[in-house]
Amino acid sequence: MAEGYLCPFQDAVLMEDVGNKFFQLLLQYSLLQDVKLDEHSNITHCKMHDLVHDLAGDILKSKLFDQKGVKGENLSQVRYFGWDSPRDQIDKINEPGRLYTLFWRCNSVPEDVLLSFKFLRVLNLSKSGMWELTASVGKLIHLRYLDLSDTNIKALPDSICKLYNLQTLRVNNCYYLEELPDEMGNMISLRHIYCTPLHNKHFRMPFNMGKLTCLQTLQYFEVGIEQGRQLVELGHLENLRGELTIRGLQLVVNKEEAQTTYLQEKPNIYKLAYLWSHDEPEGCETNDEHVLDGLQPHPNLKTLEVEEYLGTRFPSWFSEKFLPNLVKLKLIDCKRCTKIPLLGQLKFLRHLELVGFHKVECIGTTFYAIDGNNNGNIQVFPSLKELVLEDMPSLIEWKGVELIPTTNGGRDEVIGVRMFPGLEKLRITKCPLLKSTPNQFEILRELIIEGVDSGMPLLNLCSNLTSLVKLDLSDVKELTCLPDEILRNNVSLQFLSVSDCGEFREFPQSLYNLHSLKSLEISFCTNFSSFPVPSGENYLTSLQSLQLFCCDELTILPSGMVEHCRSLETLLVSYCNNLVSFPLHVWEMPSLSDLDISECPKLISVPAGGLHRLTGLRALCIGPFSEMVDFEAFQLIFNGIQQLLSFRRLYVYGRLHWDSLPYQLMQLSFLTHIRIYDFGIKAIPHTLGNLTSLETLELRSCKRLQHVDLLHVMPKLRYLWIDDCPLLEALMDGIVNLISLEVLTLSKCEKLKHLPSRDVMQRLTKLWSLQIEGCPQLKESCTKLSVVQDFSSSSN
Repeated sequence: MAEGYLCPFQDAVLMEDVGNKFFQLLLQYSLLQDVKLDEHSNITHCKMHDLVHDLAGDILKSKLFDQKGVKGENLSQVRYFGWDSPRDQIDKINEPGRLYTLFWRCNSVPEDVLLSFKFLRVLNLSKSGMWELTASVGKLIHLRYLDLSDTNIKALPDSICKLYNLQTLRVNNCYYLEELPDEMGNMISLRHIYCTPLHNKHFRMPFNMGKLTCLQTLQYFEVGIEQGRQLVELGHLENLRGELTIRGLQLVVNKEEAQTTYLQEKPNIYKLAYLWSHDEPEGCETNDEHVLDGLQPHPNLKTLEVEEYLGTRFPSWFSEKFLPNLVKLKLIDCKRCTKIPLLGQLKFLRHLELVGFHKVECIGTTFYAIDGNNNGNIQVFPSLKELVLEDMPSLIEWKGVELIPTTNGGRDEVIGVRMFPGLEKLRITKCPLLKSTPNQFEILRELIIEGVDSGMPLLNLCSNLTSLVKLDLSDVKELTCLPDEILRNNVSLQFLSVSDCGEFREFPQSLYNLHSLKSLEISFCTNFSSFPVPSGENYLTSLQSLQLFCCDELTILPSGMVEHCRSLETLLVSYCNNLVSFPLHVWEMPSLSDLDISECPKLISVPAGGLHRLTGLRALCIGPFSEMVDFEAFQLIFNGIQQLLSFRRLYVYGRLHWDSLPYQLMQLSFLTHIRIYDFGIKAIPHTLGNLTSLETLELRSCKRLQHVDLLHVMPKLRYLWIDDCPLLEALMDGIVNLISLEVLTLSKCEKLKHLPSRDVMQRLTKLWSLQIEGCPQLKESCTKLSVVQDFSSSSN
């Protein structure tokens, strides 16, 4: 469009419609392919066929200058220039007046460069890292398309308002941008403004946006008090389409002002968000109900979000009659509403979120919008796929309905109600008082319950369920055991998680019926004490991940539970304070890639000498265990570890009285990351230099460590962390051997007095970050250093 190729023809009056027709033809003939769609079936991504790409490149080869194209020539016909670091290449274009398109990725655009390209139509500066746009951009009077997305700019120069031919402005993800220039209302050719500054509460709109009568895309509008920034400006924008967020609705006076937006007459807007921001005390009166009533959208609307609405009820247009095409609805922080609107007959609604309804005590039959006048069987929420109930602290009861009385030809009858026939995902969060729920969920696949005190909702929801694939339970205070029928009836369950359930104690025997289970996680269940012992041929044969974290009462993993998990890839058993025994068959798991057995202070039985059989192991976190496991027994664990060619990450925990590291660790030439924790070593062993692939070295809580002198070259080491080593006095000059070092972090090293000399530090040419915290004696030394770009010291 910016190049001027989209001329109106036949029934396509708008340039965008012409472009869409061309686009659909390219898709139809597979010149574009691999389409990705959003939730409304809009195309968001696609790719060009390789052969078409090569053909286009061949046709454009005399006009296109990019990193994959010709280099080192003076080109006279170049119209398109794209380069990550263009400053040293741009001079090769000896006729800059021909350039129409420029992609620039440097932090700034020199003024002379811009002024030399006076006929630019497209200027893309996105992701360039720039903080400021030169005012000379206003002299590019032919510019049609300007993209400043993902930059650090704080403001746009006023001169940008002189770009009277500009059609598209993109400033997405510009987190420092506080406002758009006041005179943007004069840019009468603007058709698309992409700007969503929801992170900035003080963002201001330009004056008189209503003058931009060609505008089709306006993703965001902030209501202001002054004339020219008020809601009425939207009413003049008759061609708006796509998405629109309106924030600051607390400043709108009444229904009549809200109606000046004429949203009901804008059929091409498919996504709307209405946002209030109330600073008044809870009991203050608001006019929110009248304002929302006046913001009735066109029936074509597909997505609606309402946030911080403080009315006590919703307007009558929240119904199937007025929102027949609604696909997604989010009602957030409607704290004063006592009832949920009548939504059950919205035929196409697929996603519904009800969040922050603090006054709602019961979700009753009115929610389903059914009455006795329906003929035949009734479906409630016929297309709903996902339902979220969150932050409803007063909710006690969620009612279902199976039968309703009706009158047919003067006769009283009862007809059936089919509820949630397509619901696949249900999430109930922070509803602590909830006691009852419906149980008519035919194909529910994913159930998440968090912050519900009673276990009854789980029982109700699952009483008829057979289709669950994922069950996630968190902070269900009264849950002591998973009901046996849930596991017996849902044999397709693949993901099971129980966390923060303080009374949860055990699983039923039917756990081993879950032959499809891939992931099992129990965390922060301090009273969880036991797994059932497998019996017969029932085992968790499909299990890929087993994670047990902070289960204080767990003492033993039963024999047979783990040894048949031949598909296991991740095994984590950590912070289980009373665990004594661990299966010795862990080495029989050929698929295991991540193994973490750590912070289990009573663990006595430790698998030894079989690490070499875990041929797929990539990461290991191990120790400390019971004091009955001495250094020799601990060292045996690592026998054969050097044979693991895929092994990359090691976190090893020792004891303060262990004055050396397991010798096998010094043979891991493929290791890229090592953390040495709580060993009593006084110095780093010289054999550490054998770890030639190491990229990260962490020394943590090594309380007796006094010297760090890296005498051997570690050519790939990029990150060095030294933390909580209170006896460390100096970093020696051997650090100069770390030729790739980028980040050096020193924290809680109270006796550390000396860093290497300035000459040594200057030879670390790749070092860009030195971070120091809790090292008070380094203050004087650090003031002499100026070789790093990022330097912080909380002790200074």
